[in-house]
Amino acid sequence: MSRVAWRWSERDFGFRFRTSFGSTRGEYYQGKEPGTFYSVPAKHRKFSKKRLEELEYVQNPVSPQIVPTPWLDYDLDWERVTTSDGILLNYAGCLELQEIHRREDEGVARAMEFVVNMLDQGEPVELSTDLIRQIHIELMGAIYPFAGAWRTVQLHKGDGPTKWPLPPAGIEPFMDAFEREVLAQSPFISAVNAEVFDYVGQVMGEFLAIHPFREGNGRTAFILGNLLLMQNDLLPLDVYDRLVDEARYFSACEDARIHKNYTSLAALVSSWQEAAQVRWESVRGQ
Repeated sequence: MSRVAWRWSERDFGFRFRTSFGSTRGEYYQGKEPGTFYSVPAKHRKFSKKRLEELEYVQNPVSPQIVPTPWLDYDLDWERVTTSDGILLNYAGCLELQEIHRREDEGVARAMEFVVNMLDQGEPVELSTDLIRQIHIELMGAIYPFAGAWRTVQLHKGDGPTKWPLPPAGIEPFMDAFEREVLAQSPFISAVNAEVFDYVGQVMGEFLAIHPFREGNGRTAFILGNLLLMQNDLLPLDVYDRLVDEARYFSACEDARIHKNYTSLAALVSSWQEAAQVRWESVRGQ
């Protein structure tokens, strides 16, 4: 069997082969198991017909097993399309969480490179909703069709009771208020670390309370926090530091979401900064 892995820049859905030509042509994508394939409805392909014709023709594998498409609810928005076990429709056609996580880690590296490059501009950068969208595109743009767009669905993460409803007017009014009331305090420069941690806790807490994106909200919050920390000559955090003590992190997020109390998150940022210092000194001492 011949397969072509389309380049990420093409933003196609994974591995594909075609059968026949013209009106009888079929287009199939590689399934989870070797030798299995599923079809993707034409309305959900990113390529125009002209671009499809330009792509390399791939021979039909011998006796393929055609299976039902793993993606559900094709008549709904992009961000609603998932497999039965919750994997979102993605440009790579990934059906394995491990592969999704690897791609997302690459996105974290891209987003961090993006904000680090902003530090070279000379003047501290103001935080804005446009900047947040740009960060999210760097983070998720090579994976998901909805990168940089405010979510249009209710979210419920994990096994906990916390839900982020979809307000009747959507997410944009809340992000506009976030920009006016919180982000407008930036650039935030202080020689007092505790003041920096307090502001980082407020930015992260309010952002996470809104949860404006379909995926990647926690990572986006950390990258925003890292930009603020680095502007104040502090070390960036590991975006997965929150996994070290999830219970404390979730509790701090709830304090921010329900009570607008950012003290717990600021304390966590302080402790994460200490951990970053230890990592830095360990690397330098090698």
